[in-house]
Amino acid sequence: MKLILFDIDGTLIGGKHGHPKSYSDAIKAIHGIDIEIDWKGVQGMTDQQILTKYLVVNNIPENIISKNMVSYMKEMEKSFNASIGNSTIHPLDGVEKLLIELKSKGALLGLVTGNIVSIARAKLEKLNLWGYFNVGGFGSDDISRARLVKLAIQRAEKKFNFVFDKNVILFGDAPQDMKAGIDADIYTIGVTTGVYSKEDLNKVGAKVVVDSLKNTKEIVKLIDSILL
Repeated sequence: MKLILFDIDGTLIGGKHGHPKSYSDAIKAIHGIDIEIDWKGVQGMTDQQILTKYLVVNNIPENIISKNMVSYMKEMEKSFNASIGNSTIHPLDGVEKLLIELKSKGALLGLVTGNIVSIARAKLEKLNLWGYFNVGGFGSDDISRARLVKLAIQRAEKKFNFVFDKNVILFGDAPQDMKAGIDADIYTIGVTTGVYSKEDLNKVGAKVVVDSLKNTKEIVKLIDSILL
């Protein structure tokens, strides 16, 4: 059995959405502080990391941040859901075709994303992609992306009563994706459909970097050459 894990933003989907504004709205709702999120500057970070980064800069003590984290995430969900109808999100080229092909070959598909689970689901459900995925590790589960990779694998092993060992691949567009996969001792494949270059991904140890997921045949061939 093969487990193929995917990041979401910049790997599976592109386009504009209300996710950046949801941080601002959450912080405004809880603390009354007005902030603007640099979306490009936080690519690869988990939602909890992004919230913490901006709250610390605005002099909110870490114990208060920790105490309010569930409330921040609830406010984010509320904000994002209110704006989802105005988003321009779309699957990146080749994504759905690849997911269909991998499913047809018996692969198990999972998500490893910094998005809190409600926002991840809202994005993918809007694009009819949520149903392809069996398990996931989400930004609402943990602040650490490395732990999210391990959590997704653990969930898959529990759900399917199977030890995947090295039979796992992680696709991602950010250096943090590659580092998290390496920390979990799995094979990492970078894609340059986000804001990072091939050099950026190679620098942190990506095993392979591809331009996109568009060429289904070549991506499947690559996966088959790596996994048993």
